[in-house]
This record gives sequence, structure tokens and C-alpha cells, in this order.
Amino acid sequence: MQYAVWFVRLVYAGWMIPAGLNHFYQLYPQPLGNQPISIAVFTALLDSGLFTVVKAVELVAGVMLLVGWRVPLALIMVLPVSFTVWYWDTELQGWWTASAIYGWAVVGCNVALLLAYWDNYRDFFTRHARPHLPWAGGAGDEGSAMEAQA
Repeated sequence: MQYAVWFVRLVYAGWMIPAGLNHFYQLYPQPLGNQPISIAVFTALLDSGLFTVVKAVELVAGVMLLVGWRVPLALIMVLPVSFTVWYWDTELQGWWTASAIYGWAVVGCNVALLLAYWDNYRDFFTRHARPHLPWAGGAGDEGSAMEAQA
């Protein structure tokens, strides 16, 4: 199973690194879409500057996945990007297009890897989480104002 996770990580990084790098150094023509709504969304992302942020996140998270550094963090970082790619490829481009297959593959890799690293996310779902403020006297300080309010 470990080899399967490694393989999916490699495939996912193999998509993200060139996709992110392509925005800063053109490797291939950037697809603009073939539907009026997908072209409009792409243009809005590009004109607003948000596309540069998306591509930077893809590039950084892809490198993190490739080298195995902070993989759970990389998967959370890129989750909004993979959902956006899926939405653009399925809903905006068309559910029954070749683009939709790509969208499902991207979000599928992200979700499969999130499940593979699930143990790293368990604390996110703690029912009664308390803040631990390092500058407020340590983790177990009963006198902190934040803990009194919780």
C-alpha cells in the first residue's frame, strides 16, 4: 500500500509542478477553455492576479509532495486548487468531455492522498479543542484569559 501512496504522490506532483511552473515559464500553451463560462472564469482569475497565487500554490505543493516534505500540509494547501480544477473541468467545460476526466483525476488524487494521510488530520476534528498559545505562559497555563473564555 505504501508504494501505491508513493505512486499517487508522484503522479499528483507530476501534474502540479509543470502546471504551476508553466505560468511563470511557459512550457506549453495554457488551455483557456472552450465554453464561454469557462473562458470568463479563466479570464477573471488571470485579470485579478489570483491565477498567479493558484499557480504558486500548485508549484510549491507539488515540490513538497515530490520530496515528501510536510505532505499533509501540502495536501491541505492544494485542496482548494484541486476542487477549482475539478469544477472548471467538469461543470464549466462539460461533464462529458475529456477535460472532465482530468478534473476527476486531479481531485481524486488529492482525496486519495488525504485519506492515506488521515491520521495526521484527526486533531482537526477534536470536539472541544483549546487554544495553546506559546506566548501566554505555555500550553497548560490555567490563568490565561483565552482558556477562561473557552
